[in-house]
Amino acid sequence: MKRVLLIPSDHGGGKGHVSRTIYLAKKLQASGVQTALVLENKHYADGLNAGIETFLLNTKQEKILRWQFRKPHLPKVVLSAPPERPPVFLAFDGLAYQVPRDGYVSQKIVKRRFRQLEKIATRFKPDVLVGDTHFLTFLLGKKLSVPVVQITRQAGFPPDPRFFWWLRKKPQMVPPDALAPFAELLDSLSVTDIQQAEDLLRGDLYLIPASPKIEPVKPPDDVKVIFSGPLAEISGGAQKIPFFAEQNDLPRVYVTIGGGANRFNERQFFEAILSVFDKTDFRVLVTTARSVPAKLFQGRSANVVFTDWVDGIAAINQSDLVIQHGGYGSTMEVLLSGKPSIVIPFHSEQEGNGRRIKRLRLGDFYLPYQGDMQPLTFRWPFGEYTMLAAMEMKLEREALFSKIDLIYEQALYKRLGRIKKELENLQQEFDPLQVVDF
Repeated sequence: MKRVLLIPSDHGGGKGHVSRTIYLAKKLQASGVQTALVLENKHYADGLNAGIETFLLNTKQEKILRWQFRKPHLPKVVLSAPPERPPVFLAFDGLAYQVPRDGYVSQKIVKRRFRQLEKIATRFKPDVLVGDTHFLTFLLGKKLSVPVVQITRQAGFPPDPRFFWWLRKKPQMVPPDALAPFAELLDSLSVTDIQQAEDLLRGDLYLIPASPKIEPVKPPDDVKVIFSGPLAEISGGAQKIPFFAEQNDLPRVYVTIGGGANRFNERQFFEAILSVFDKTDFRVLVTTARSVPAKLFQGRSANVVFTDWVDGIAAINQSDLVIQHGGYGSTMEVLLSGKPSIVIPFHSEQEGNGRRIKRLRLGDFYLPYQGDMQPLTFRWPFGEYTMLAAMEMKLEREALFSKIDLIYEQALYKRLGRIKKELENLQQEFDPLQVVDF
């Protein structure tokens, strides 16, 4: 029996990476493959609750173990000049920015995490490793001489990453020196051909959880790529949404910002949504994902209702339009449900998903800010890096409603039906045993 160890990134929102690997682990188990997950503290219970053997990569102790004799004594990421208020949108270029975000702020931490993974692998004895944007999976495969499968997308596709694929000229910013924390580990493994952060996510096989239309990667002839369709289960969602079930002819709009991180000024965003839709001919259900208590908005509008949580699949299925943040999980759920959506992104990776939706004429997107973006400078043990930030939110009723008019376009639903069928076919045709075919 083949044994597969799955190692998703557990940082940022993390939920999308974790849910994809749980889905894949279950598919592999159903095909007779023994699987196990490596999860950090935040999502450790998710693996156990899914009935999958789960190992803990304990990063909580790093808060104590970060102390070191050489400067900086406590390595961390610091914003050099914090702005007066949180940004409404952040722009960054590529996966290098995920290295400091994921806590790789010293070579000591990199080596400690790697040693933990080695111990887990020694215990589980995998035949194949599966990574989902985890920067140590490829290097663990090198150490163990075990093949590596990477779940990836066009934005971070190691042979040819295209983050700002819609721009001829990228925004000017200084990325972090993402390889510096891994220097000693790379040297010890005699890995010398790593040039950028995306190279740390190389694999022997790339699994793309979409279709070629949604993720138009162009692999070299010697690179093996499988389009699996979404690694997500969206059956169910039978729960009735009372607010949407009331008898009337008003279009039903579901607004979600997802359950992950990387959101800014959530309350300001929800206030803007309330202002835009109040006293209009729409029934609007907004989930705050508990980022802001829904009770702060209750009773302020007859046609706009807020809730802390709702069955997302059910809400999507019972809506006429979804306004979402452009997270990959939410985008796939919307497309598999055959519903139009408008993406209002909080950062540039989500913007890319929104622009893809618009490019394919499956919906639209709306940038929620006005004015010029300003640089934010961050310091960490390996120098300085910058992002660009927009500080002033702008959601205008007329501009947003002009995009909502797309729900009355009949041709839109034919395109949505075709992409839904394409994704479903890829899901059905995907043989999980291809993952262990080495």
